[in-house]
Amino acid sequence: MTVAPYQSDLFKRCKEIYGFLSDCQRQATHDQHAKLANLTVPIRAVEPWLALQYLEDTYPIHFYYSTAQYTLLGLGITITQQTSGPNRFERMQQFVDVWKRRILSSNQSGPIIKPYFLCGFTFFDQTAVDSLFEAAQVFVPQLQIRQSNNQTTASLNYLIDDSVNITRIVEDIRRRLQTLETAAETANHHTSLSSALKTPKVIRDVGNFEKMVSSVLPTLNSPTLHKVVLADALDVLSASHFNIPASLKALGTAYSDCYVFSLSNGQGPVFMGASPERLLSITATADGKRLTTDALAGSAPRGNTSKTDQLIAKQLLSNPKERYEHQVVVEFIVEQLIQLGLKPEFADSPQLLQLANIQHLHTPIQAALPHSLKPLDLVKMLHPTPAVAGLPRLTASQLLKATESFDRELYASPIGWIDANGNSEFIVGIRSALIDGRQARLFAGAGIVAQSNPRRELAEVKLKLQALLGSLM
Repeated sequence: MTVAPYQSDLFKRCKEIYGFLSDCQRQATHDQHAKLANLTVPIRAVEPWLALQYLEDTYPIHFYYSTAQYTLLGLGITITQQTSGPNRFERMQQFVDVWKRRILSSNQSGPIIKPYFLCGFTFFDQTAVDSLFEAAQVFVPQLQIRQSNNQTTASLNYLIDDSVNITRIVEDIRRRLQTLETAAETANHHTSLSSALKTPKVIRDVGNFEKMVSSVLPTLNSPTLHKVVLADALDVLSASHFNIPASLKALGTAYSDCYVFSLSNGQGPVFMGASPERLLSITATADGKRLTTDALAGSAPRGNTSKTDQLIAKQLLSNPKERYEHQVVVEFIVEQLIQLGLKPEFADSPQLLQLANIQHLHTPIQAALPHSLKPLDLVKMLHPTPAVAGLPRLTASQLLKATESFDRELYASPIGWIDANGNSEFIVGIRSALIDGRQARLFAGAGIVAQSNPRRELAEVKLKLQALLGSLM
């Protein structure tokens, strides 16, 4: 096996790594609190989904987040915080703020990639006793792989206090990098996975969606509720265990214009999907921070021909019911941002967001951000939007709990990351599935207003469910 020069050089420089970690330990002892030691190394190019395929047994916990511009894979946990309740976003932001100040970084050639704080929240702020995921969890991974512009970089993160054995950590770094190097070489020689595409067997439609829609329509004729977004769930059984890395690859290929994501709980179950909806992104520049969020509501299928597709798109743009549903979301987001003292910028009319099998009305909304506003402050204000809950959202959320026959868990919830430099991105976990071995529960939703037709809404959610079903392997 040929070892890349930078890896060979890294192993020769264990003394330098030892010195860096010893300095971290001295600072931890002096300050009387632990430090987060962060070591960045370039690695052999490897697709992150392939890295997950070869490392998932070593790291039961993973977080996968992929866009057209970059892919982020977090494996294992160095530090973590979990909580629940109405103050969960504030508590998680405090955790991030404390540990951002405790990061000490070193690089072994190339730029420093500081730790990402990887975040997952359930839809509701309290979870059931048998819930598979915490109401709020933020963690820094042991191994972080980032691919962007055809460059792959790995970061290793260690908790350092006055009691750790630095020599053992250096040896652990050597082992982990050797494992990663071997995985990269093996993966790049086996770029196709052995798992064959399965045809899952649908067990049952859990939600009885058409009946649910009919049951809420009388409520929507009252002045107290304008819209509710009901979810449908489909239970699926496969002949053998679902292959998460292969499914991520398939989702990325089929829905390259979506956010492909996956989050495991370390005990088997995995929540994954391909979401078209960004909750927010924050970009930090020398001139300040910039927020972008999306109003995404109002849907129609794609046409089989170019002419049909254009006709459906034109009808969607002029459909009063779909335009009203979309405008409700725009107004909600704008109002929330104004309450934070921001000045939202957006177009008067929606655009079309055309995906592989469906198209949506879409209005991007932007604003300049003061440094005092933190990512999870914004997540709290925006989640859940009327696009996934309804309006007013408290009334709609109460109706969801009373109407839906299953636990949403992470469905339609904020999933994303915060870095140490002020950047952040969160998506809404829709078009998603909860995978557990051979079993999968698929989720999709539709916005219901007084003018809704139950049969048409059922057709919409079935279209969304089939898109995900076809990519599970």
